[in-house]
Amino acid sequence: MIIYPAIDLRQGRCVRLRQGDPDAETVYSQDPVSMARHWVAQGAEWLHVVNLDGAFSTSAAGIARPPIVRRLSSLDDPLPVDTLPVNLRRLRAIRRAVDVPIQFGGGLRSLEDIQLALDLGADRVVLGTVAVKRPELVRQAIQRWGAERIVVGIDARDGQVAIHGWQEASQLDAVELGHRMAALGVKRVVYTDIRRDGMLSGVNVEATAALGDITGLLVIASGGVADLEDIRRLKEHEHYNIEGAITGQALYTGRLDLAQAIQIARQPLARRSAGLVPYHRAEGEPRLLLLWNSFFEQWQFPRGGVEQGETDLECALREFQEETCLPIRQLHQDIHCTLRYVARIRCYEVERTVVYFLAEVEPGQVCLGQDDLCDYRWATLDQAQELLADTSPEQLPALEMARQALGGG
Repeated sequence: MIIYPAIDLRQGRCVRLRQGDPDAETVYSQDPVSMARHWVAQGAEWLHVVNLDGAFSTSAAGIARPPIVRRLSSLDDPLPVDTLPVNLRRLRAIRRAVDVPIQFGGGLRSLEDIQLALDLGADRVVLGTVAVKRPELVRQAIQRWGAERIVVGIDARDGQVAIHGWQEASQLDAVELGHRMAALGVKRVVYTDIRRDGMLSGVNVEATAALGDITGLLVIASGGVADLEDIRRLKEHEHYNIEGAITGQALYTGRLDLAQAIQIARQPLARRSAGLVPYHRAEGEPRLLLLWNSFFEQWQFPRGGVEQGETDLECALREFQEETCLPIRQLHQDIHCTLRYVARIRCYEVERTVVYFLAEVEPGQVCLGQDDLCDYRWATLDQAQELLADTSPEQLPALEMARQALGGG
């Protein structure tokens, strides 16, 4: 994951707004270039720069007047400074001051606007309003500059997309717009929960992960990042195509240490889960409960992710009830095993740790309680061996634990 310090520009100053409200502004610096240097010195790998004046503009011209919209051969080329908007002068100055790549957005509503932003030093641009109003322009931009340089901003309030600096509501929901953009060739979006932006109320991890999961887009989370716990929560969901997080208010108020956030974001993906190997006896022979997970396309014993502050056993019991609703007759908590392996989820390698406990349960109708679970089977030890070997051989040690404990030979 990449952590993007935000530099929001309004009339040349570095500011932050609450929920995108132009009347709820806090000025953090009169010198955005110094702020850019500061974040890079703290380890920033990217900067996220926003032209708020352009975002609030409803003019078709967007960020620049036609006479200065031209391709530059060099950042050192002379520019008509008097006619260049102040925030674009700041973008040019930031580009000259730091070496890290810059993601730039706000008021980009024409191909000429995009060209100028790239000429001034942006490595990629974020298109917001135009993605809703003129999606054909998004397709043209990708054809001209490639999907790595064109990002779409999806800003939503209560799930509905907002445009023109969040001042106008559209009739689209975030996932629908995501699908439309993916169809145009977009690979990456910035998703902002407007109600959380600038509020330090916690990032909307669930909506961010759902957007990446459902659409297949790479998602950069924005809005509400409050502290390191938000970074950890996003990191835990990185395999849902969460590529990074933009943070501003938390950095500027000192609630979030950038170096520590980057350290968490760079860690290898890891997930700890716990579950039960459930059995009951039928005609004197043990039967094990296996669930079919349609996401992983495998048979597995009931299990789920260990939540913060939860023990492995607490997690295993909670997940079993949520996934099956079956009562437990006897828990053998001293009979357990730990599996460690690397799983590939989408394009991500995840270091998995799974702890299984043996438990005798009451036979009966299983009420599957998770969306990814669509079938179940009570299997003999030999049947379970065949099913697991075919779809999830990494779980065979858990089966062997049960076989030895239950005297299955």
